[in-house]
Amino acid sequence: MKDYLVILAGSPRGGDDTWNSLYKYVVNHLDADLALCCSDRWNQDTSLFEKADYKWIFSEMNDYYDYYRKNYSGSWKDYFETGRDTGLLSSGSVHFVFKDIILKNYMNILKKYKYIIYTRFDQKHSDYHPKGVKNKILIPEGEDYFGVCDRHALLPIDFCEDFLSICEFINNPKSLENYDRFNNCETTFKKHLESTDLFNSVMRYKRSQFTTSLKGEHTNWRVAKYRLYFYKQLLIKYPDEFMDSIANLINKKGIIYLNLNEPKLLLNYIYLKARETLGNYKKLWLKKK
Repeated sequence: MKDYLVILAGSPRGGDDTWNSLYKYVVNHLDADLALCCSDRWNQDTSLFEKADYKWIFSEMNDYYDYYRKNYSGSWKDYFETGRDTGLLSSGSVHFVFKDIILKNYMNILKKYKYIIYTRFDQKHSDYHPKGVKNKILIPEGEDYFGVCDRHALLPIDFCEDFLSICEFINNPKSLENYDRFNNCETTFKKHLESTDLFNSVMRYKRSQFTTSLKGEHTNWRVAKYRLYFYKQLLIKYPDEFMDSIANLINKKGIIYLNLNEPKLLLNYIYLKARETLGNYKKLWLKKK
C-alpha cells in the first residue's frame, strides 16, 4: 500500500494544464494514489477520471442546504448567515459538504494510507510537493484572510477525522458564541482547527501552487479574470498566489532552473512584475503632481 492519498474535492475546474502539474509535482512525485470527490454534474471524460484510483461521485444537489437539513439539526444555518457576504454561505456551505461526505463514507479507505493530501481540483503546481511530516499538518503560506488558508493541506491519517469534521463544528451552538466579526471560510477553518486541538500542529510551507480556472467555468465565489498567457483559456484566480509561488521557486532554485523547466510561468511572472512596477511608478508620479 502506498503512503499517500491525494483527494481532489469540489468542482473539477482548471483543465489539463492544471491537472498535468498535479500529476508531475504531486501524484507522481509522491507515488500517491488519487481520489476524486464531486457531484455527477461534471464531465467525467477527462484524464483525471482515467487516472483516479477512487471516484466518489454523488448526485448533484440543487440546494446544498438540503444536505444539512437531512444530516444536521443544530445551528448550522445560523452559522452560515454570519458570513452571507464573505463567501462562507455561498462557497463554504458547499465545500464543507464534501468533507462531510468523505468523513461519513470513505474513512475506511483513507485509513489505508499514512498521509492524506486534501485539496481542490483547480490548484496548478509549480514545484515538487513537500513530503509528509509526522504529527504536522502542512499548509501553504498566504491566502489566510484573517484565518488559515483552507485550499490545500497534507496531514497524517491520525488527524483526518477531526480535520474533516467541520460540519460538526458549524452545527454546534457554541461556535456561534465565538465567531469572528468578519466570518469567512478561512476564519471558520481556523476556529475549527482550534476546537479540535489541531491548530498547534499546523506547519506552513512556502507556497508552490495557485488557483486557476478555464474561461467561463462555473464558480460559487470569485470569478477568475487574469489571463495566464501561453495556456489555452487558462486564468489565474488570485494573482498574489501566482506571484508568491513563482517568487518562491526562483528563490529556491534560481531563475535559470525556472527558465528551463517552467518557461511559460516565468514569462507570465515577468509580465505581471513589470505591470506591478509600472503601476507603482504611476502612483508615485500622480502623488507628486
